[in-house]
Amino acid sequence: MYEFKQVQSAGTDLNDELLKIWVARYLPDLGSISSYVRHHVEERLRLAIADESRQATAKYLKSYLESDCTFANRDTQRLLLATGLSADIGELKNLSHQVYKLYETLIDCYEQSFIFSPIIEYLHTIDTEAGRLQAVELVIPEFEALMLAISPFLRELKAIYFSSINQHLIGFMTTHMHFTQQRILGHLSCDEIIWLAPYLQLLDELIAMPWQRICSIASTTSDRPESVDLVKKMIPKVNAISAFTYQKALRTYSTHTSRQGRIQSKAVQRSSMRDLSMFQAYIWLSFLEDSTAIIEQKLLPTCLQVFPLTNVRWELVIFAIQAITETIQKQLTPSERALFDTHLEKIQALFLNAHPKKRTASLLKEQLQQANLLKNISYTWPPRENAD
Repeated sequence: MYEFKQVQSAGTDLNDELLKIWVARYLPDLGSISSYVRHHVEERLRLAIADESRQATAKYLKSYLESDCTFANRDTQRLLLATGLSADIGELKNLSHQVYKLYETLIDCYEQSFIFSPIIEYLHTIDTEAGRLQAVELVIPEFEALMLAISPFLRELKAIYFSSINQHLIGFMTTHMHFTQQRILGHLSCDEIIWLAPYLQLLDELIAMPWQRICSIASTTSDRPESVDLVKKMIPKVNAISAFTYQKALRTYSTHTSRQGRIQSKAVQRSSMRDLSMFQAYIWLSFLEDSTAIIEQKLLPTCLQVFPLTNVRWELVIFAIQAITETIQKQLTPSERALFDTHLEKIQALFLNAHPKKRTASLLKEQLQQANLLKNISYTWPPRENAD
């Protein structure tokens, strides 16, 4: 887990480019729709995002949201009990209430302002990364408004975790959000999922991934331009590498079953894709910072809490890290690989030497205190320079 930091140096060419690469992750992919069915599909998709349709969808989702969060809370507590863990019920209830408010605000944003409306007319024609980045330029103003709306609730949610001495609270929170999201998706039609899934993905990644810190640190790493160029090259490949790694894990661990289900299930596939993307985000952030401290202090403690809670075998985590890094290596030129490999061995060693059952509450608490996680956190989108 990583705090949602303010992007520095807004308006610089480098920062703008990385922001576009980041926001492009959330563009719906309509270019893959077959031309044979495109006319009928696009008509349905347009109807699904008409103002009255979005209002109806939001009203329907909010009618179930309280019960969705209640059931997600219950299911997550069952996971805690199944692993022999205990937690403060009042603290969990407070956290669950904040999760409810966060999703309620996200649904309100979907109803009131559709972030993809500026590009809806030609979204289906975007079939290149350059085209996606051009489209993002029109989406960013709407994206900024969405970020501003949900930021206070993200801050409140994270403050509960960071002020707690409960070492399992981060596992409870991320699992609770996963179960809540699964229930929300279960209420939607296929057409609605295409438009709402990016909103849910964004929320997932703001909790789990340091994309904004990547943008920020890259804009200040002028002394290592080759490192920044490598990150800019690889971030657009994150989803493809995640999908490839998941398929590889599916073949290797075909009988693996966690408390969320079999590895082949849609729910596990969705959470696995998120986790595999999270690994890559932290790998590239540590690469830019030329230090594995961010992985040791943030990513690794999160993994050591969350995966045992959901009964994901640690060897599968190690397999994923190794498969990701091997796939990355195959995408690099010899000079890029030499640059990447100097950092790789340290990352792999952190996970190989980790022992989930030996992690203590005092160690995690000490790391959180040392990181000063509550200080200087900004959840506001900085003003863009040279704005019209």
